This record gives sequence, structure tokens and C-alpha cells, in this order.
Amino acid sequence: MRVAGVIAEYNPFHRGHAHHLAQAREITGADILVVVMSSLFTQRGEAALLSPAIRARMALENGADAVFALPVCWSVRDAEHFALGGVRLLQRLGAHVLAFGAEDADISRLRAAAELLEAPPPAMIAALRRGLGTGRPYPAALSAAAEEAAPDTGRLLASPNNTLAVCYLRAIRRLAAGMDAVPVPRQGAYHATALEAWPSATALRGAIERGDWQGARQAMPESAFVLLREEAAQGRLHLAGALDQALLYRLRAMTPEAWRALPDLSEGIEDRLRAAAGACDSRERLLLTAKTRRYPYARLSRLCTHALLDITDETLAARPLPEEPWLLGLRDSALPLLRQAKAHGVSIISKAADLRTAAPWFRAELRAYDLWALGCGLPAGLALRQGVVRL
Repeated sequence: MRVAGVIAEYNPFHRGHAHHLAQAREITGADILVVVMSSLFTQRGEAALLSPAIRARMALENGADAVFALPVCWSVRDAEHFALGGVRLLQRLGAHVLAFGAEDADISRLRAAAELLEAPPPAMIAALRRGLGTGRPYPAALSAAAEEAAPDTGRLLASPNNTLAVCYLRAIRRLAAGMDAVPVPRQGAYHATALEAWPSATALRGAIERGDWQGARQAMPESAFVLLREEAAQGRLHLAGALDQALLYRLRAMTPEAWRALPDLSEGIEDRLRAAAGACDSRERLLLTAKTRRYPYARLSRLCTHALLDITDETLAARPLPEEPWLLGLRDSALPLLRQAKAHGVSIISKAADLRTAAPWFRAELRAYDLWALGCGLPAGLALRQGVVRL
């Protein structure tokens, strides 16, 4: 039984994702294709448009055999920790190979970049410090330092999927995961805002926000579009801005101690955020007002989501890696995978009620479910009501 893994967000699922799943199965020769998917909030700190259950169903209807959640304590992180969380769950599930999208699908170049970042020479470390000293954001300073150490590496790391690909390879090495890695050439631009032959999730969300249902239909597999329309008709889309007032209240009400407890905080950025929260009327305006060269939009967005979900340094330190795979959905074809995982002592979570724990990551996930539901006008307790999708 050969198991291939994919780490994704599907916010929402589109034709490019279906293509990736088909290519992943074909290239890896997988018997079972497993997806680890961001649950309620994405790597950039944004709330997912659709619930985890609906996004899991979209994936199952279009190529996946099983979908597991990447909880918010790992999904709302920088690329390095996002990759570590996803790879760890695939490792726990016994995946033999990880298939990921990349703008540059040359595995030798990606591996060389990963090796360089895992064991940087002293000159590269010095160049990185110089870059950070000038106020450059960490990713930009790292790319520049890598370019000095190995020409063309900086260009490789300038593309978002390449960066994630390199982080996946670093995670496989760091965790001694023992799985192969297969890059799948990405079709289309990652953050393109116009719907193209191979749409980006950014462009698709824009079409949905505008009510361009014809455009959305062309961008999605038909079964996924049907689910989208059903959720929209029931008022279960979490649209941009739905939690803006909750976030602004949270930021305005936080004590100095609460600010200091947030992860990845330095250089007094909390003062800029606090001032912006007092003056701005939306999350978007807040982020545009507060961003700096060192603290770009995405990093601040994650910081705001950590504040909203009360995720602190202590929360993240309590469980550096996820251990219990949370099953969102499966086909019967994936049942051997579950039996194998359980035989190896891996606890599979099928619903929140099964996990009776006060673990900080789990409490954060329950808060994320309730806040996501609030943004859709749904009652609290969604994590307790949501069952496993079976096809």
C-alpha cells in the first residue's frame, strides 16, 4: 500500500487543485492519496471561505482518499512551521511520499536550496544578519543571503510555492520523516487576481465576493461549484471582513501583558498595531496602516489572528508538532490507512468530542471553530457537531 501526501488549504477548491491531485496520484503511483488541509484559518491568517467539512468533501469528490486537518496552531504560521506541521502529520499517517506544487519543479535545485538553508555557511549567516539589520523582512533577507551563498537560489525562493517546497524538504530532513518528495509543476500564478485558464484561489475568492458565479463555475470542478452554491444559499460562507469588528475590539481591549504574550513579536510592533486598531475601522485598513518593511502584511495578518484566537508563545511551545491526526473526511479506499495507523498506535480524532483534553492547541482549535462560525452567523459548537465526511 503506497501512500502519497499533499499539504493544502483549498480556499476554496478549484480546477488547479484537482489537476494537482490527479498529477500527484499518477506521478507517485499512490494507492491512497492523503491531504492535510488547513482547518479554519490559512497560512496568511485569513479565515477560510468554507468550513473544513465542505472543503474536505470537495477534495474527496475530486481525487483525494482522505483529508485530515492542520489545526490553527500550525496552519497560521510562517512557511517553515506550516511545513513542519503538515509533514509531521503525514509522517504519523505513514506517508511514503509528499507531492507538492512548485513553480520550479527541478527537485535537485529545490533540495540544494533546502540543504543550504538547513546548514548555512558562516558567510550566509553574516549576510542574513546584515539584511535584517537594514530592516528587511526575514524572507527577503534570507533570499538575498542565499543568493550570495549560491547564485540563483534567491530567485528560486522568491516564488511562494518554491519557498513552501523548500520548507517541505527541510521538514522531511529535520523530522527524519523518511518520505520521498515529488514536485508537481504549478499551473498559473499563485496570487493572480484575474480568473485565468488555471485560476488562483485569490482570484476565485474575488469572483465569489463579487457575486461572479459564472466566473467561479468556470474556475471550479462542477461538483465543487455545486457545494459552493449550496453553502452560499444557506448563508454559510465566511466572507472577508466578517470578523473585523471582533478583531478590532480584541486588539483595543488587550492588556500590555496580553500583547507581550503573542508569538513572533519584537521591535515594538505591538505599539503600531494598538494605535492602528484604535484608529481604523477594518482589518484591511489596520494591516495596511501598521505594516512596515520588517513586518509585512502577511506576518501582521498572522499576528492579528493569533491575538483573535488567544494563541500565545506559551500555546505554541506547549506542543511544537501535531501528533493526533484529525480526520475530516474519507472514502472507503482509505480505510486500510486508518487501520494501519491505529495498529501503529496513532490516535485518529474523528470528532472533537472524542478528544477529551485541555491541551492548548485543542482549545485554540475549538475557539477557531466558534469564531469561524460567528463570522457566518452560525451558533457555537461547530467542532462538536461536525462529523466525518464519508463518500
